[in-house]
Amino acid sequence: MSTTINPTKQLPVLIHKQKIKHIHMKKIIPVLLLIVAFVNAMGQDKLSLSSAIAMGLENNYDLQLIRKSEETAKVNNTPGNAGALPTISFDASATEDFNYNKNEDYRLQNISPAINLNWVIFNGFSAKITKQKLNELEEQSKGNTAVLVESTIQDIILAYNSCLLAKEKEKVYKKLSKLSEDRYKKQQDSKEIGASTTYESLQAKTSWLEDQSNYLQQKVNFDNAVRSLNYVLGEKNDLVWTFTDKLQVKAGDYKLEDLKQQLFENNQNLKNQYLNQSLLAKETALAQSGLYPSLKLNSGVSRTWIDYYYKGETANTNANSTDATIGLSLSFNIFNGGATKRSIQLAKISEENARIETDQMKHSLSNELLQLYSKYNVQRAVLELADEQEAAAKLHLEMSEDKYNSGAINSFNYRDVQIEYQNAAISKLNAISNLIETTTGLSRITGGIISEYK
Repeated sequence: MSTTINPTKQLPVLIHKQKIKHIHMKKIIPVLLLIVAFVNAMGQDKLSLSSAIAMGLENNYDLQLIRKSEETAKVNNTPGNAGALPTISFDASATEDFNYNKNEDYRLQNISPAINLNWVIFNGFSAKITKQKLNELEEQSKGNTAVLVESTIQDIILAYNSCLLAKEKEKVYKKLSKLSEDRYKKQQDSKEIGASTTYESLQAKTSWLEDQSNYLQQKVNFDNAVRSLNYVLGEKNDLVWTFTDKLQVKAGDYKLEDLKQQLFENNQNLKNQYLNQSLLAKETALAQSGLYPSLKLNSGVSRTWIDYYYKGETANTNANSTDATIGLSLSFNIFNGGATKRSIQLAKISEENARIETDQMKHSLSNELLQLYSKYNVQRAVLELADEQEAAAKLHLEMSEDKYNSGAINSFNYRDVQIEYQNAAISKLNAISNLIETTTGLSRITGGIISEYK
């Protein structure tokens, strides 16, 4: 028995099943997207600016190396290394001689241990000067570390805010892409009912594709910014962070005279230059120590055991003794071909060069400070204007969207308003980023970046 299926009766059932399947997919897709987003969010680590700075200071390769140099300078900074302490040595010798002669063979055993002390009591104050030099070398090593710490903190701040800037720009492009997509769909619907032309639809599609391209490119820029931050942090894994800080700047009222005073008192490069100048002054003093006499103390204690062992009738004998010596030696360089004088002259030239370099550094830093201060004031004014411009453009966009949806303006006018908002929003973000960079530069040049961010 055969059964005949009526296609016209089955078609509504199939359509109904397809509709149910379509409805289910509509419900399932958003759930899947939420699950994916949740999994991605769980796989991201939260990172604040302070945490990033702490991580970067711990992992930075250059900092690890320079801290070893700081440890080396600390180990070298001892009175013994400066020549202020005596040297004590222990010497011992032992010999055994075999004497063969016609009368009687014998064996001679000689054991002689000794302890000697040598001490340069006075050498033109060179020990004292050298110890002061070692102290300053240790301070200079710490200063070099501080300079690198400042540079690392500045790099981390700029890299972190570069990520924030890229993320905020991504949000702007995403918003415009969504608006352009809605506009394109509206034009498509209008075209189907004959309310708009193909040209308008193509123009809307072109705008949407352009905004979508900008959005995708900005996502790449954000990923690259995160990779750059990971490199600065010394993070070997390609981690994706959830940034907890916001792209914002604390604008303060700086006074130029206060900034100059902080510059000359706290700038770490200038502090290091002062130390370098002082070290060269110590070199001059060391060269001048050659003009003074040298007084040395020498003393020692020795014990000698001498034993004679005869093979014949002669009795074995010994001649043991203990000796102690102490003496002073005074030496004075009367003439060495002018070597001491030349050393002093060369040291003074180096010292004078250091003074000139210090003046040059002061001038250079003062000029850099003036530029940063002027840039800060201009960028602060620019940010205030950009903030107002962005607020006005955002309001204009919201009003234009309502007008476009109601048909009061055409798609071309609406697109112009979108571009206007995009430019204003990006300009504001760039203004914030520029002001953060300048503020960070001011903080570093005046020596406050470590205490402010560490």
